Amino acid sequence: MIALPTSLPLIKISQDNLAACDAEWLRRNLREAAARTEVPEWFADDVVAGVITFLRNHYEGSTITIESLYDRIRDTLENLGLNDLAEELTPTPPPLRISLTDLARKAGTGYELAFFQLLEQRFHSATSNGAEHVYFYDLRNCVQRLTAVRKWTKRCETLQNEITGFLEHEAQKAGKQNPRLSLAIC
Repeated sequence: MIALPTSLPLIKISQDNLAACDAEWLRRNLREAAARTEVPEWFADDVVAGVITFLRNHYEGSTITIESLYDRIRDTLENLGLNDLAEELTPTPPPLRISLTDLARKAGTGYELAFFQLLEQRFHSATSNGAEHVYFYDLRNCVQRLTAVRKWTKRCETLQNEITGFLEHEAQKAGKQNPRLSLAIC
């Protein structure tokens, strides 16, 4: 078994994407579901505490699919007689963090076309599986890896703008299907 820093399993969103299990994300989803029922908000917080305790102390795996996690939560809520809350619960993936440097490493130095193909694939994989918050990070290192330079150049600036523009364009297209989609690039 892999030792995870938070001692919580990772959430498997798709074949390509894993996300950290975030209590705040789960709390937000349960509170939104509770708001559509007569269940008080504080109860949603108690459910989250129970889920986190279960995942930390009793769940055996290092990953859990989003569907499996929400099925377990629904089953528990139904066993408690909270069918309304269980029905309102929508499986929304946690915020997803994607390393641009890892994608550049996979593409290889100087292979910008391969990089953009990998970038598009990862972005579409995330958004088509319901991710609402996607964070691409380590842009500067990614650009320097792709351009194979140590010192920042005009070419680096151009490539950085191309990557940012590409992701913003893809987010705009995906936002038509999912208006709650947010994108961050750093």
